[in-house]
Amino acid sequence: MRKITCLLGLLLTTSIAFAQRQSTSSRYLMLVRELEQTVDTNQRASLTVVQPDGTFKTEEIQVEATAYPAKMVNASIARFTPDSTSRASRRLRYGHNKLYQLEVKKLNELSAEGWQLVSTTQEGSTTRYLFRKDAMAAQ
Repeated sequence: MRKITCLLGLLLTTSIAFAQRQSTSSRYLMLVRELEQTVDTNQRASLTVVQPDGTFKTEEIQVEATAYPAKMVNASIARFTPDSTSRASRRLRYGHNKLYQLEVKKLNELSAEGWQLVSTTQEGSTTRYLFRKDAMAAQ
């Protein structure tokens, strides 16, 4: 019985040592959403994807409050609550919603590629999403 216990202990320690030697390095990717207020009611927004190798791609989105037709903006408002905001405020809010829609679309796209959301940080109008993909999952 003692020989079996010693043998099992030896097998356990060697398997742990072997498992620690295997590299299970993870790769990280970052998605950054920035929103910059301009002088008028327009805003500049961007979605930047920083790849694990350091390359990045920025997609700039122009949020022009005056570019959205009033009919389209009014159709997006729920009618069960009164909305006392100005037309310009509603258009700006609609523009933000279009930006958030693109952001969620990008988050879902990265998730479908196997990236797992690790953390989210926000500083002012900038939001950063950190994603991880394990090396084992990539193979």
